[in-house]
Formats: sequence, C-alpha cells, structure tokens
Amino acid sequence: MNSFCCSEKVCCSSAFLVLYFGPLPDYFKYWAKTCEPNHETCHFFVYTDQTKSKYQYNKAVTIIPYTFEQLCRDAAARFDIHIPAKNTRIACDCRLLLFGLRRGEENLDQYDLVGYTDLDVIYGKICNFLPLNPKSFSMISAHDNRPCGPFTLYRKSVLDDICTDKKIKAFFESSKAESFYSTKSFTDSKSKFMPMSGNSVKDRIAHSICFTHLDESDLLISIAMKHGPVCCRAHPLQPTMTGRINHRKPLALWHKGRLSVRDAFGRQAEGAVFHFSRFKNRSRFKVSNDGLDADRFGVYKYGITSINSGLASLRLHISMLY
Repeated sequence: MNSFCCSEKVCCSSAFLVLYFGPLPDYFKYWAKTCEPNHETCHFFVYTDQTKSKYQYNKAVTIIPYTFEQLCRDAAARFDIHIPAKNTRIACDCRLLLFGLRRGEENLDQYDLVGYTDLDVIYGKICNFLPLNPKSFSMISAHDNRPCGPFTLYRKSVLDDICTDKKIKAFFESSKAESFYSTKSFTDSKSKFMPMSGNSVKDRIAHSICFTHLDESDLLISIAMKHGPVCCRAHPLQPTMTGRINHRKPLALWHKGRLSVRDAFGRQAEGAVFHFSRFKNRSRFKVSNDGLDADRFGVYKYGITSINSGLASLRLHISMLY
C-alpha cells in the first residue's frame, strides 16, 4: 500500500533552512522560482553573507543576512559549541544548528516540521510526495535509510536534541572535515569539485579517514528514533535516487510547479526534488534566463533552459544518449 499522500489537504507546514556563504549561484533564481508554488505549505529561509538586510525574495523565500563568524559566535554562546574558525567546509552541517540559533528571529515554532535543503535543486509540489500524516514522523528524508543533504525534515524536538548532543558538539569541534578537503589525493583529483555522493575519489578518501558529513550521518537517525518513527525513503520524493531512474543520465522538466524526471531509457517519474549537483560545476553547465518567466524549463547536463519548442525538448532528451 502506498503510504504517501496525494492531496495538499493532509499536509503540514514546513520550514527549510539554507546556509550559503559567498555569492549566490547563478541558478539561485530558478531554485527560488520552484520554491514559490509551495508557499502555502513550505517556507525557505536562506542565510547568506551576501546581503545586509532581511527581505522577502518571493512568497516562499526569505533572505537573511548571516556570516560564518556570526554563526561561530552564536553556536558558542547558545550551545557551547566552538566551531574551528577555518572550518567553513562544514557549513552544510551547520544548518542543523540554525533552528536553535534562529528559532525566535524567524518564528520557526509556527511550523510543524523544520529541516534543511540545498540550492542546487529544483522542486515539484512538495506536499504531494510527503508521507501520509507527516507529523507522525520524527524525520522525513528523501534518501533511503539515511538523512538526505538536499531534503530532510525533522520534528522540532529532534532538532532540540541534536543541538545539545555531545557527539554533535564533538563533530563540530573536530577539524576532520578540513583534513578531508586538504588531503593531497583530493586536491590533485580532476573531480575535486564534484559532489561526494556518487564520487569514487571522494568516497575513498572519506572512508579512509572515517569522515561523513553530519547532515547525512546515521547519528541523526539514532537521535530521531528516540522521538518516533523515521521515514527515510527516496520514493517518491527524489526519483533519481530510487533505482527507477538512471541517476547518471537524467534530466528534469518543470512545468507550472510540477517536476518530472526522465532518463535515457525512457523511464520517467514525478517527484518533489531533483538534485543537479553532478552537473552544476562543469564548465559546460550554462544557466540561461529565458526560462525564468516561462511555464516550462528543463535542467540537464548542459544547464538550465526554457522549453519553448519541440526542438528544444528534443535537444534535452538527445543529450541523455551521450
């Protein structure tokens, strides 16, 4: 029996926290475009050092000024967690602390679930792909058997425990992440800027020094299970991680808030999130502006573009064959 919902009526409210230091990527505007159709049930808070004031980007996205130095000060003052000043590589993991650090400022208690996501993703109608009765779960992850860096939601009591757990404190105060990224075999690798997930070079190095990013670690599951059942399932939230879609040669089509993912074998599925980390840092990946005002656009290995003709659609699909 399918335990996932198909109607917004059973949805809960969710807040997603994003932490991004440095200039926002050129695909940010597409990310925000796909957030907006979810504004009735989801809100996205982007903490960045690229703005001086807090403002509403669109109905679903709020931009908030925040620096790494401020994060370190707040973590030390609030949780006695002393993050090494040079260790900016664990910024993605620091999203776990934002609920405790910014709870009052963004009134995060108004949301049923709070979690984190990335900017190198686009969304479908998120509510349609969450499990039935999402508030009954302590964790909802868009990956199988573990937390998902691009999409994980938590019960707020779980985040309270995470922020005060001794093992979490030890992770943040370790310099292991910096050691991982400064390893010679990593810095010499041609795939240096590729995502860890699915990258054999990074996986080998990470395994050799026993390093796993906290936002995808088993430790979070063990904490969450104290508060209730967890739901760590890629299907149907993230189709490219289900085995039903070839995640090495996919493309995503966005149409009026709906997300469809396809592969070179003609298989397709709708979902809530498409993570294009495999594409984003290649020089061939170009982000055009022609899809920003369009009802349809596509994300494929050559970039993000509008789908304004049959020829444009054919070009996207042919790209999966080579």
